[in-house]
Amino acid sequence: MNDEPISICVKYGFDDTRIRETILALGIHPAYADLADRISREVIGDKAEELVNVCFAVLARLREFSLIEQNLDVSDFKQVWADQLRRFGQGFHTPAYFAERLTLSATRAHDGLSMSVLHLQHQITQQILVERLITSFQNDPKTVWILMPCILKFVALDLHLTIEGYHLQEIEGQQKKLAACRAESAKLYQKVATDQLTGVMSFNHVMEALENHVNKAAQTGKTLCVMMIDLDFFKRVNDTYGHLIGDSVLIHTAERIKSAVRDFDMVGRFGGEEFTVILTYADMALARVIAERIRQDVAGTPFHAKGHIIEVTISLGVAMLRPGETRESILERADAAMYEAKKTGRNRVVVAEDLE
Repeated sequence: MNDEPISICVKYGFDDTRIRETILALGIHPAYADLADRISREVIGDKAEELVNVCFAVLARLREFSLIEQNLDVSDFKQVWADQLRRFGQGFHTPAYFAERLTLSATRAHDGLSMSVLHLQHQITQQILVERLITSFQNDPKTVWILMPCILKFVALDLHLTIEGYHLQEIEGQQKKLAACRAESAKLYQKVATDQLTGVMSFNHVMEALENHVNKAAQTGKTLCVMMIDLDFFKRVNDTYGHLIGDSVLIHTAERIKSAVRDFDMVGRFGGEEFTVILTYADMALARVIAERIRQDVAGTPFHAKGHIIEVTISLGVAMLRPGETRESILERADAAMYEAKKTGRNRVVVAEDLE
């Protein structure tokens, strides 16, 4: 038995328990092993190098990447990327899988690649796999629905390991505290269901969270704001490009929303193309700033699919909780503000208090 992967994992703080906890926290089940095999055979196939070339062309356009590219063995970088793509999700539960990604991340840090470049590398990989999945199974939506969450969760696992490997020196002193936090996070994660398409909180759970925070705000007097967000002209996207591309646009939009809010804010799918954001400890001034940041982030990041560039914009309504107000009431006011944003031109933020 080769003990080297185990010793590497232990070095980075990943014993058997933490490996299991990480997989559990990301919602990756044992059945995903078979799905990983399907992705390897039916989505990636023998196109790993071709897919990496497409991904690398995007990454190479970054000014930050071009500055260090001259000191990087590009051929080796692409070959390692392609090798990882061929083994995408294969043996995700093993110390060998964890050790390979942790070690590679530390190597990339040594090469001078920033965490932002590595993060983008994973996002580009995710996008190309999603696009290839949709293209390969455009007449088989059931397979897309089965394999899509698998791709997203494996990318999330790889990105998580990249971050852990990159910041080893920073986390060594906090290992015990982080282990306790992860254990608690794993317990909480099991209680929180996610929307299977977008990865954000499901309707039921975001409503439950909002009810809890409304009650907490009533007891503590802390401020609370709620956003209602709706994609503009989403029906046109579905009609023009099909529902599978439409679903990918929803995933893309959810990712942009999550990237623009604070770590502790909650993003949920309200239904269809609507999302809800719960902003705790936020007054209206801060809520306006965050809402505008979300709007600009979505509008400034078009979705690329099948050679098409799909411009995406959203309309946002924002409301701040009033004394004695219920969950339903603040949602209604945020929803009314969102529809006012649509009525007055779309791609804008409207605050409920400005309508009263």
